[in-house]
Order: sequence, then structure tokens, then C-alpha cells
Amino acid sequence: MKVTVRFSGMHRTLAGVQSLVLDLEDGSTLHGLFGRLEGLLPQAFGDQVLKPLLTGQAPKALVLVNREHLQGQAVFERLLADGDVVAFVPPMEGG
Repeated sequence: MKVTVRFSGMHRTLAGVQSLVLDLEDGSTLHGLFGRLEGLLPQAFGDQVLKPLLTGQAPKALVLVNREHLQGQAVFERLLADGDVVAFVPPMEGG
């Protein structure tokens, strides 16, 4: 299956690309996608974006699948499907 991964704002700079299209095995989860991205993207993206998500630290990215914001355990367990779009978006601050 093919999944598109998009990067916004500072995440685009850290990733070095605006988007990627990846071939994943059926039954892949977001957690598996994160592992795949660690091997494809610069270490800075892994250290600053993926590691906080994986270790439960304050995330420096919102993770959206098909524009649906996921948080907590849902970030790891979400099954991906062919055609899904996963986006890393910087959190908003202010009020």
C-alpha cells in the first residue's frame, strides 16, 4: 500500500523534504511508519520530532491521519490504509 507523508513548517526543514510517498506492508501502523522514517530522514528529524512522540515527552509535532488529529496511544496503534495521508504539523501556541 502507498501512504503519503507530509511535513509542515519546521518539520519540513528538519526532514529536508516537503513530502514522501512510501510503500508499506498491509497492516502497518503509525508506529511502524515512525520506525521507517527514522531510517529515511535526517537524524535531526528523529531526535526532535519522532523521539518525543515515541518516548511520551511533550511532542513537538501534531500527527494527523487524513486530517484527523491523533494523540496518546492512538498515535501508535492506528492502522494505516492505502492512500492515507500522514501529516506532521507544528503545534500552535498563543491565544
